[in-house]
Amino acid sequence: MAEPGQRRPRVAEALHLIGSGLRLRFRLPAGRPFMAIAAVLTALTIGGFGAAAGSWLGAQTFADLPDEAGMARLTKQAGGDDTIHLLYSSSSWTADTAHSSSQADGTWDADQVRERFAADGWSVSGFTPITGMSGTVDDSGSPIEVPLHGKRFTAESGGLIVNVTGWNPAENSAVDLPSHVSFYAMPKQTTAFLPLVVVGTAAGLLTGWLVAAAVAYRMAAAPPGRRRTAAALWGATLTALALPAVALYGNVMRVFRDGSVEGGPPLTVHSAFTPGEYYPFGPQWLVLALTVAGLVVAVAATVTARPGEQPPQPGVVPG
Repeated sequence: MAEPGQRRPRVAEALHLIGSGLRLRFRLPAGRPFMAIAAVLTALTIGGFGAAAGSWLGAQTFADLPDEAGMARLTKQAGGDDTIHLLYSSSSWTADTAHSSSQADGTWDADQVRERFAADGWSVSGFTPITGMSGTVDDSGSPIEVPLHGKRFTAESGGLIVNVTGWNPAENSAVDLPSHVSFYAMPKQTTAFLPLVVVGTAAGLLTGWLVAAAVAYRMAAAPPGRRRTAAALWGATLTALALPAVALYGNVMRVFRDGSVEGGPPLTVHSAFTPGEYYPFGPQWLVLALTVAGLVVAVAATVTARPGEQPPQPGVVPG
């Protein structure tokens, strides 16, 4: 089709070639409605995993949690002493958090602690008064409850949020209890997070359709026996990945609806893979195990749906 002396396609010709190639990549075998249904389900499933990939990339823009030495310094800054208890926790819904609790170094002074954070460059909130009770025993060994009063405030710096809570026993307490301070550190959601989730979801939907179309053509070219086996394996793949996909889309809805747990860490999509009680049934690693199983069966289906032997092509007679 090239004109004499033409070495490159024109822009319109190149765009037409690219567009035709893309249409062929997205096209499904004609007259096979079940393949179309499978393609829609595959695209939706991989779209959920794409959202998880975008969420993971977005979480890389979050501030890092302090290490143990950093948490110890923050505990001292919050008014704690050397009796430090640290805990790093993860969840199937949110970003990871770091927790610290300690006895206060004397009576916990909320104003002094807040001023200390502010002087160190943290953006601090106002106080929220809190009350509570602590169970203990008196000198005779009888159980008693001691009224507590305290304050809570939030400090933010460099994308890290710290919620500080301090308790002092009531002045007229029957027993002498030490004051306590606790806090938990969490990252703040960045502006890049939600766009990356959207881009990941869209990329997953497109990739899912392309994968389904490619597998569908392999099945169509396979012998009937292998075609039926591959179709059954692909159905098993979608069945295994159904619960993980539901978990991922559930997290997507929470991310866009709530953004973060009230007063807590930001919600994420990929955290559904964290072992935990996401579903009230099955083991804590159910989502992750089903994902691995689904991927293994998908590979088996793709290998099984290999084309049959092609008939020999006729030779070309020169001239």
